[in-house]
Amino acid sequence: MERIARALELAQWVVVVGMFVVGAALWPSTPEVVPVHWNLAGQVDRYGGKFEGLFGVPIVALLVLVLFELLPRFDPHRARYAEFKTAYTAIRLGVLAVLACVYAVIPLWTQGVQVSIGPVIGTSIGAVFILIGLVIDQIKPNWFIGIRTPWTLSSERAWVATHRAARWVFVALGGALICAGFLQSDLVLLGTIGGGLVGLLGLVVYSYLIWRQAGTTA
Repeated sequence: MERIARALELAQWVVVVGMFVVGAALWPSTPEVVPVHWNLAGQVDRYGGKFEGLFGVPIVALLVLVLFELLPRFDPHRARYAEFKTAYTAIRLGVLAVLACVYAVIPLWTQGVQVSIGPVIGTSIGAVFILIGLVIDQIKPNWFIGIRTPWTLSSERAWVATHRAARWVFVALGGALICAGFLQSDLVLLGTIGGGLVGLLGLVVYSYLIWRQAGTTA
């Protein structure tokens, strides 16, 4: 597992550095004004300068990577991160992969390849939610990652049970986001967001019920 975690950590830096390399390579051939934002219909609704277009997302990705590296140092439960290092690193890589997928659309558009943004965002974010669902039950109690409610943070039993249940919520939400991305329907997207909120609220209630049950059976 340690070897896998190290490979995932290296992959994170490959993703981030790769975005900077792409930006530098395309700098000479990129116009001064490039698309940097799209609406839900997949139409460009904001343009920016060349620097913003080629390096804005890579800079955000670098800051996200640094933030993920620093978070455990401020967590009172920092020692427990070693118990779920692989899961934590996989989630970090997934978030960076989403940024890389979104970033890829900008250079492609500047080179005349008008990729549909809906499927890219829907598939990438949906895939990350599925990834989170597959590893979330490996996460141990901490203050930054996972389903953190007053009851999961005060009862390890509630934490474990809630995160086992969360697997299905995140996998289902990820699949729905992928479908919403390809369908490019506002109604489907709103339904997916609504269903996700209901699922998360259900996890909060479930964590309380497990906590109360643990208290009455202790």
